[in-house]
Amino acid sequence: MPQTFHLSLLIHAHQPCGNFHHVLDKAYEDSYLPFLEHLEKHSGIRVGLHYSGHLLAWIEQHRPEYFARLKALVQSGQVELIGGGFFEPILISIPPEDQFEQITRLTAYLEKHFGQRAAGAWLAERVWEPQLPSILAAAHVAYTLVDDMHFLAAGFEPEELFGAYVAEDRGKSVWLYPGQKALRYLVPFGKVEDVISYLRAAASLHSGGVAAMGDDMEKFGVWPGTHEDCYKDGWLAKFFAELEKNSD
Repeated sequence: MPQTFHLSLLIHAHQPCGNFHHVLDKAYEDSYLPFLEHLEKHSGIRVGLHYSGHLLAWIEQHRPEYFARLKALVQSGQVELIGGGFFEPILISIPPEDQFEQITRLTAYLEKHFGQRAAGAWLAERVWEPQLPSILAAAHVAYTLVDDMHFLAAGFEPEELFGAYVAEDRGKSVWLYPGQKALRYLVPFGKVEDVISYLRAAASLHSGGVAAMGDDMEKFGVWPGTHEDCYKDGWLAKFFAELEKNSD
């Protein structure tokens, strides 16, 4: 009997420190809120969500009702909250003690407000360096996602990127999931049926494997034309419905 093939979605939301209030407000209305509303309507969809600490602090102050809805999704097991640096620094560019502080600050914030201790971490701008496993492991991060280009540049073949790998530095290790470039371009810019075809083809070749995608929540509503495509024209609702329909 074939093993289950998994789709792992890690969706990342961030706004720079000091951004104008009206910019954050529009991003919330165009993307963050409707994305969550669609998740609420599709209980069969499970995702990892990462919000930078700065963005969460803004939401806590200006849209506190969002926290209650997000917490309900966390408690139901539909959403796993992902950690990272609180102010979204490129970790490798700051000193080790600051790296540790950034990660543990966001971990503590998530645990305080949502009752879940983050096991994974989002890497700002998806920047990876070989020294990161020891940094992440010290902050109790078990896994992260990196772009498939890092694996391909290291000599992996494309067909080897439907699983997880262990990366080690100075005796400390983390799991790495290769993020599929093909999925980043298909979701949400391709036809939903093309996404399903891609996943079914991958499942037939990599039984028991996983196709991972990590990308911005802003492309579900903030990027030009995406609010109309994702919500008014129904792309995201159709995508979630098709994933539920094809969950076998």
